[in-house]
Amino acid sequence: MKKKTLFYAAIFSFIQTNAQILTSDPPFPTATEDITIYYNTASGNFGIPSSTIPVYCHTGVVSQEDEDNCENNWQYVQGDWGTADPEVIMTPLGGGIHKIVINPQDFYDIPGGFDIGQLMFVFRNQDGSLEGKNTDGSDIYFELYEPGFHAGIIQPYQSVLNADAGEVIEIETASSSPADLEIRVNDELVASAADATELNYDFSSLASGGYNVELIANNGSEEITEVLLINVNIQPTVLSAPAGTVDGINYINSSTVRLQLFAPNKDFVYVIGDFNNWQFNADYLMNRTPDGNTYWLEITGLEPDTEYRFQYSIDNEDMRVAEIYSELVLDPWNDQWIPEETYPDMPQYPGCSTSQVVSVLKINQEEFPWTDQAFVRPPSNRLVIYELLVRDFVEDRNYQTLIDTLDYLDNLGVTAIQLMPINEFEGNDSWGYNPSFFFAPDKAYGRKEDLQAFVNECHNRGIAVILDIVLNHSFGQNPMVRMYFNPDAGPYGQPTAENPWFNQVETHPFNVGYDFNHENQRTKQFCKRVLDHWLEEYHIDGYRFDLSKGFTQNNTLGNIGAWNAYDQSRVDILTDYHNHIQATEPGAYLILEHLADNPEEQVLASNGMMLWGKMTTQYEQASMGFTENSDLSWGVHTSRGWSAPRLVSYGESHDEERINYKNQNFGNSSGNYDIQNLNTGFDRMELAHVFLLPLPGPKMIWQFGELGYDYSINHCSDGTINTNCRTSAKPIRWDYRDVAERYKIYKVVSALNYLKKTEPLFSTTDFDIDLGGLGKRIHLNSASLNATIVGNFNVTQINMVPGFQHTGIWYDYFTGTSFTENNLNNSFAFQPGEYHIYFDQPMATPDTTVDVVEAMALFGLDFMVYPNPSSGNLTIGFENQEPQLLQIDLLDITGKLVEKIESRNMGAGLQTISYSANGIGPGTYFIRITGETQTISRPVIIN
Repeated sequence: MKKKTLFYAAIFSFIQTNAQILTSDPPFPTATEDITIYYNTASGNFGIPSSTIPVYCHTGVVSQEDEDNCENNWQYVQGDWGTADPEVIMTPLGGGIHKIVINPQDFYDIPGGFDIGQLMFVFRNQDGSLEGKNTDGSDIYFELYEPGFHAGIIQPYQSVLNADAGEVIEIETASSSPADLEIRVNDELVASAADATELNYDFSSLASGGYNVELIANNGSEEITEVLLINVNIQPTVLSAPAGTVDGINYINSSTVRLQLFAPNKDFVYVIGDFNNWQFNADYLMNRTPDGNTYWLEITGLEPDTEYRFQYSIDNEDMRVAEIYSELVLDPWNDQWIPEETYPDMPQYPGCSTSQVVSVLKINQEEFPWTDQAFVRPPSNRLVIYELLVRDFVEDRNYQTLIDTLDYLDNLGVTAIQLMPINEFEGNDSWGYNPSFFFAPDKAYGRKEDLQAFVNECHNRGIAVILDIVLNHSFGQNPMVRMYFNPDAGPYGQPTAENPWFNQVETHPFNVGYDFNHENQRTKQFCKRVLDHWLEEYHIDGYRFDLSKGFTQNNTLGNIGAWNAYDQSRVDILTDYHNHIQATEPGAYLILEHLADNPEEQVLASNGMMLWGKMTTQYEQASMGFTENSDLSWGVHTSRGWSAPRLVSYGESHDEERINYKNQNFGNSSGNYDIQNLNTGFDRMELAHVFLLPLPGPKMIWQFGELGYDYSINHCSDGTINTNCRTSAKPIRWDYRDVAERYKIYKVVSALNYLKKTEPLFSTTDFDIDLGGLGKRIHLNSASLNATIVGNFNVTQINMVPGFQHTGIWYDYFTGTSFTENNLNNSFAFQPGEYHIYFDQPMATPDTTVDVVEAMALFGLDFMVYPNPSSGNLTIGFENQEPQLLQIDLLDITGKLVEKIESRNMGAGLQTISYSANGIGPGTYFIRITGETQTISRPVIIN
C-alpha cells in the first residue's frame, strides 16, 4: 500500500505541499542515522493552530514485532506530558511547520537486541491542552527502514487522489539508491529514467475515470512497486447487479464473491482488502445500479479456504467502513485483549494497512454438525427463563465454559436460557446494549461455532435459547451510522438527514446510541434479515426485543406519559416483525421489553407476543416483609385483562436490584425474626420463588438468584456501591453452591421448576389468586389435580385459611406429609417466612434438604460447617486423612481459644461432629482441627 510514512527528501519539497503530517530528510530513514522530522500543523486533525509556538513532540517507539499495532505498545517514551521539556521541543520554521532532529537509537536510548519498527508521535502545546494527531484522532506513526534498497511515490502523499478533468498532478518519485525507474498509468509507460534516484511526471487527463499511477523501481536485484490511484471526475459504471444479489457478501462459486452495498447519495465506492494488498486500484471501483442507490462488485480469483479481510472506501480515502452484514469483523482496539482460549486462531487485524473495523469473508465455511433435529421448543406458557450475562456468569467469559455449566442449569430445571446481547458490541466488557454489528457474534465470548455448539447442547437437553437483541438503536462503529453522520451535531454527533436507517434525533425519551427509524422500509428490511440470520444460522428459538417501546416515530422526547400511551404505529411495527419471525420459524418466541400502558400491551399479547412483566418492586417489598407495594397480583396476566398467559413476570432481571441484597440491607424485623439475618434472607428467597414460578404463564429468573446472590446491581470492583458501576462486571460466585443454605434455595427452585415443566396443572386456565396482603394464596384447579399454595411474607405469625378447594386428604409437596381436611374454614398458624404447596393427590417429595455428608460429596469439599451462618446447633464435617488423635477448637477472629469442642482418636474417612453454639456471642469465629498430620480451619458466623 502507499504508506503515510513516505516522505519528501528536502524541506523545499515539503513546503510546496502541506497535505501530509510528517516528512523527513532522508526520505527512507534508518534507525541508526540522524533524521530531520518535519511536522505540519495544517494537517491531520488540525489540533494545533499554526500560530502555536513552541510545539512539543510526545514520542516513543514500536518494535518490529508490534509494528502492525500502529498506535499500541509504545515503548521508550520520551517527553514529560504537559511540561516545558527541552528534550522534545521543536524548532519552528514558519507557516505552522516545526522540525526536530532525532537519531532513534540514541534519542530513545534503545537497548541492544530491540529492533525499532516505527516511531510514534503525538504533538502538543506546552500544557498539553492541544494535541496534533491523525485525521481520525489516532496517534501518528513514522516508519523506519532497514538499510537497503527502497523506493516510493513521494508526491502526492495520498493513496487516492480526486482530480478535475485537465487538472495537472505533479508526481514525484524517489529511490534510496540509483535504479531504473518507470512510471506507468493504467499499465502504459509515461516516464522512465535509468540509473536514477528521482523521476517526476505531470499527470493530467480530460477523460473521467480511475487511473492507477504505478512506480516501478529496479536496481538489478530488487524490484519495488507502488501505486497511487487518481480519480478524475470519477463516474462508476452504471450496471444492474445480477438477479438474486443481496446487500452484503454473496458467495458465487469456489473463487468468486459479489459484494453489494446500499449507499444512496454517495459518489463512488472502492473495495480495499487482502485481495488487492490494501491498495486503491481502479479495478476495484464498484459498479452503481441505475437507481443510483446501490454499489456492487464481483471479485474473482480468490482461494476458497483463505480468510480475506476487506473494507469499503466511500467517496474519499478516510471514509472506510466494514460490511454491516459480516459474520466476522476485526477491530484494532479490542481484539488484542481477547484470550487465545476464547477465540483460538483469530484472524489478525491488518495492522497499519488501514484503520477502523474491517470485515472478513471466506468462501469455504464449515457447516456446523447440528444434532438437535428432535428438539421441540417448550410451550411458551410454561417457560422458565434463566437470564444470564456471559461476562458475569463464568470466569472465562466464553461459550466453551458456559457449556460446562449446563448440568447445573439443566438440574435447576429451567426450560430456556436468555442470553444478554451477544452480537458484536463496542468494547469487550459490556452488557451488550451498545451494538455495532448485528450479524457477527462478539468475539469476546468466542467463535461462531462455539455459540452454535452451546445452542446445540442446550437443545439436546430440551432447553431453548433466546437472544436478547437490540434493534432500537446502534452505536458509532456501525457502518450505517458512520456513512451518514455529522460529528459536530449535538453533544455526541448525530446521523445526517439523508441517513437511510437512523433518525437524526431520537424519537423517545430513553434512547441511547443512535435511534433506528422503524417506519423506514430499509430499516425494516435490515431488521428482518437480522432476525432470520440468528434463527437460521444459530437455531435460536426466539428473541427478547430490548426497549421495544422505542420502536416509534412519535416524537415524545419531553412526555414520558405520551411515550407509554397506546401507539398504533408501534403495534403495527412490532406485529409485522412478529409475523415475519413466525413465517421464518413457526413457533419461535418473541418477548418484548415494552413496559408501556396496559391497553397496548394487551393488544400485543393478543397478537401472539410475550411481554416482560416487571414485578421487581413488589417482590422486593414482599421479600423484605413490607406491606406497601407488595401486591403480586399484577404478575398474573388475568389481573391485566389479558386473554392469554403471555406475561413473563419476574422478581429480578439484569436491570433491577437483587432481592437478597435488599433483604440483607433493608429487610424488616420483629423480635428475633430479622430478614437482614443472612439465613433468614435465604429463606425469604425460597418464599419469593414459591410465589413466582407456579403463577400461570412464562416466568423468568436472573442468574444466581437461585443461590441468593446478594451483591448490589451498583456494586463496584472496590466494594463500594455507586450507580456509575451499574453495568460494570460483578463478582462471579460459583462458590455459593458450597454454602448449604444457599444450595437449598437452588433445590427449592429446582423442585418448583420440575412442577412447572411436568405437571399440566401448572398451565391451567382455572386458577384464583390472593396476593395482596402479606399472607398470600394461589389456587390451581383441574379435574385431576388441585394445588393450594400458601405463604407468610410477614415478620410475625399469621393465622391463615388456606381455602382448600375441597375436603379430604391433602399432601404437602415439600415435606411429604399428609392430613385430612374436614373444615374448609380452618386456619393454620404460619410462622414468618413459612410456605407450603399442598396437592390433593400424592406427589413425589422433592429432596430440598442439604446435610453435611451430601454437601461435601456434591461440592467436592474436605471440610464444611453447616449451617453457616448459624444461630444454634451446627455440624462439622471433614475428611480425616488417617487414624489419629484430633483436637477440634472454636477460636475467635484473633485466634484466641473460645472453647474446646472435642478431643479424641478418630478413624480415617469422613467425620461429622455436632456442636451447640448456644451461648456463644454473635460474630465471626473459626473452627480449627489439629491432628498429627493435618491442621485445617474454616470460618463460621454465629448470629
